[in-house]
Amino acid sequence: MSLIPSHIKSLRPYVPGRTIEEIKKEFNLDRVYKLASNENPLGPSPNAVKAMTECMSDVHRYQDVGAIELRTLIAQKYDLHIDNVAVGSGSEGIISYILRCFLQDDDELLSSAGTFIGFQVLAKSSGKKYVEVPMKKGYKFDLDAIYNAINPKTKIIYLCNPNNPTGTIFTKDEFEKFVDKVPEDVIVILDEAYFEFAQDKPEYPDSLHYRHDNVITLRTFSKVYGIAAVRIGYGFGQKDFIESIMKVKMPFEPSLPAQVGAIASLEDEAFLQKSLQINQEGHKFITDEFDKLGLNWIPSYANFVMIDFGDENKVADINESMLRDGIIIRPLKPFGLGHCLRITVGTEEENIAMLKSLKKFI
Repeated sequence: MSLIPSHIKSLRPYVPGRTIEEIKKEFNLDRVYKLASNENPLGPSPNAVKAMTECMSDVHRYQDVGAIELRTLIAQKYDLHIDNVAVGSGSEGIISYILRCFLQDDDELLSSAGTFIGFQVLAKSSGKKYVEVPMKKGYKFDLDAIYNAINPKTKIIYLCNPNNPTGTIFTKDEFEKFVDKVPEDVIVILDEAYFEFAQDKPEYPDSLHYRHDNVITLRTFSKVYGIAAVRIGYGFGQKDFIESIMKVKMPFEPSLPAQVGAIASLEDEAFLQKSLQINQEGHKFITDEFDKLGLNWIPSYANFVMIDFGDENKVADINESMLRDGIIIRPLKPFGLGHCLRITVGTEEENIAMLKSLKKFI
């Protein structure tokens, strides 16, 4: 008799994009550009680096368990109370707290196909039934189909907006019609990891404008703020939800470097605006070139672009060819989209190198 539950034995772990050092070694390259993981190509804010470096002399002391300073700053930024703010080791950390907090008995989870694979792994590892609804045309969430899939056992619905890996969104009108119909005893997780890239678009539904008691918003410092490796994310929700989440999280996370790095990042508005500008310019540049190549790229509200090549073997060949040129991109077979590639918007130098390699193959 195995001591390992069957749902854990059958679980496929999250597989991240390949590392720069791995590709350098495999193909004997001096320079590699990584455009696979939607990281900020500028790196972190210099202020965040300074704050994290200076805190290292204090790492023999435990950090503030409640992350009071950081949560207060986040609450002030978004006109909330600290009791409405949770923090954790990345938004995935908070997702794991939510599942630990609220799932029981024969509860079920519901989401869309073609969404963030990290949630899929956490959902399936819970041992609860996980239901996926197909996407609709244009690689968008079908909120009507998701609503129709709700049953008396549905406890948590996960929505990623903008969605990773497609870059698409559901609109204000679509979300308002959906969320107003969702039963009050069903929790809606709104993962807004790419919020900053979409927030100025008039059709984008900022979840904080919808104060529903059953909605939990997730955001992160891993993307536009550029401190992915220290693992810190945050979430918003009604007081009772946040209190419960903070009860079940690991006592000493996020780490001290993560907390001080996040505080410094939030305070560096100039770096945030520069990062958004670089992304906007880079996105236009590479998609204009994709048009010239006749590629079927999907309009994106994030810092990456998905391309539909229509054939899984072709995607594998393109990926191999570009890796040999020192360009790391993301084939999307693990996301259930084997015929697609995702490419992060980089710096001008990175974008030019990526396009040169892609054009060579095509």
